[in-house]
Amino acid sequence: MNTKRFTQILLLCLFTALVFHACKPRQRIVYSISPVADKANNQLFNDIISSEFQYTTFTAKLNMNLTNGTKSMSSKANIRIVKDNALQISIQPLFGVEMFRFYINPDTVMVVDRMNKRYVMESIASLKEMYPVGFDFYTLQSVFTNSLFVPGKGRVESSDYRKFKYTQTSDQYYYITSKDTRSNIDYSFTVNGDDRITFTHLMQPEKKQSLQWGYHNFIVLNDLTFPSKMQITLSSSSRKVNAELLFSDIATNELLQLPLNVPSGYTRTTVAEILKIFSQNK
Repeated sequence: MNTKRFTQILLLCLFTALVFHACKPRQRIVYSISPVADKANNQLFNDIISSEFQYTTFTAKLNMNLTNGTKSMSSKANIRIVKDNALQISIQPLFGVEMFRFYINPDTVMVVDRMNKRYVMESIASLKEMYPVGFDFYTLQSVFTNSLFVPGKGRVESSDYRKFKYTQTSDQYYYITSKDTRSNIDYSFTVNGDDRITFTHLMQPEKKQSLQWGYHNFIVLNDLTFPSKMQITLSSSSRKVNAELLFSDIATNELLQLPLNVPSGYTRTTVAEILKIFSQNK
């Protein structure tokens, strides 16, 4: 094949790719216009559960923006969830090459650092002692999928409405709160008139630790709504980290398995060592 012919084929491929991308339909953002209604507590609780995004497996691409003090970083990532089984985030800052992998199931957390060929593997129980603010598989699964959760439980049931207090902050939002007496963590959820959670807040007052998780840009998927933009703030008495997650290419209910595999030849390290990568300032 001569050079001219090769150039023509290359330009045709690039043009086709650009046209396909331009013609890809944009997902419509759904805005809440429903005022809050005067509901009984159990009815509101059940309506929130009924409005949750339903899935057995969940995959999506992420654009991640992270700010810690004066340091900022952006990266692409993939998130995969097998409901009630495992959650995995693969961080790929350059050309789709995985640099870090975060994996959690109901019992274990693993972080893989491919740059330095090392990994962390800890039990959930031990990490709760060091990082108590909502550090639980079911909590993380819920905040990533815009779902209600109950402290210390893997599944929310209708009768759990008794564990919460209910107020209305305005004519547009409900505000429901709960407390985990074992960890002394306060939980709160802001819910709009469409029974969708727009803000989740976990706080441990004694240790001055807080996790705030906001939901924005709801789009329609499988006749249900999902927030394609999430804003997160994790803070303590000495540190504050802000993150923004932008979701795309969301797919659900596909065949997916997330086994817990330790990379061959990697050295085991600690959570503190991995966190140094993200906590060092420029």
